[in-house]
Amino acid sequence: MTQPPARRIYRNPPIEEALVELRFPPVSDWDPTLPGKLHERVKAEYSGKPQQLRLIQTSVRAEPGQEVEASTREHPAGARLTNADGTRALSIGPSVLSVHVLRPYDGWARFRARIETAVKAYADLSESAPVSRIAVRYINRIVIPAAGIDIGRYFFCGPAVPEGIPERISAFWNRSEHTFADGTNLLLTFATLQTDPGSAAFLLDLEVAVDGHFDLEMDAILRIIDDHHDREERAFESLITDATREVFDAP
Repeated sequence: MTQPPARRIYRNPPIEEALVELRFPPVSDWDPTLPGKLHERVKAEYSGKPQQLRLIQTSVRAEPGQEVEASTREHPAGARLTNADGTRALSIGPSVLSVHVLRPYDGWARFRARIETAVKAYADLSESAPVSRIAVRYINRIVIPAAGIDIGRYFFCGPAVPEGIPERISAFWNRSEHTFADGTNLLLTFATLQTDPGSAAFLLDLEVAVDGHFDLEMDAILRIIDDHHDREERAFESLITDATREVFDAP
């Protein structure tokens, strides 16, 4: 079976956000100073003001014949570090580390370099905790400059319309999960989005992820991330047609 090509470099890439996420088993004694220590290591890249994340926990107590008592407590839940304009971000919490890039996407080479820096800094600062999930996700917003389009002309993943149902689809939301032979999963979300009159917009969200028990070892983690990125690229190109590629390369 012929492998689909890797994702091409387009004049107007449709990527709204790309992210790489590492998840760790829950801990009860997470160090709340870790976000600050991490920021010191990466502040050349993330010079914006850190955003503190808080977890709000509400408990309710009810006794027969008495009024219901509710109490709320806030707990530190990590931080989100950003660059000056908010297009690059690094999030850290008790069980997660994620690296983000928003539009404009500046290419895999630069994104991967920031991922490597973040993972190395985290590994240097934290105890050797296993990684329980590794994910690479690309969220694409694809705008076709025409209304009432034939979805099949632009995508290979459009919803099937059975006989007796109007062929014109005004809105849809499809989500499916596909599993590779080695147990890695591909989560695919394809849906319509709101846009200006005279055009059609679609969400094409691809996440390649694996669950397991991985040592926080740089070379091994980066090999998995590279492999996930390669699978995402090939999946993306296999879902679109040449007509869609022409839209991405239009002046």
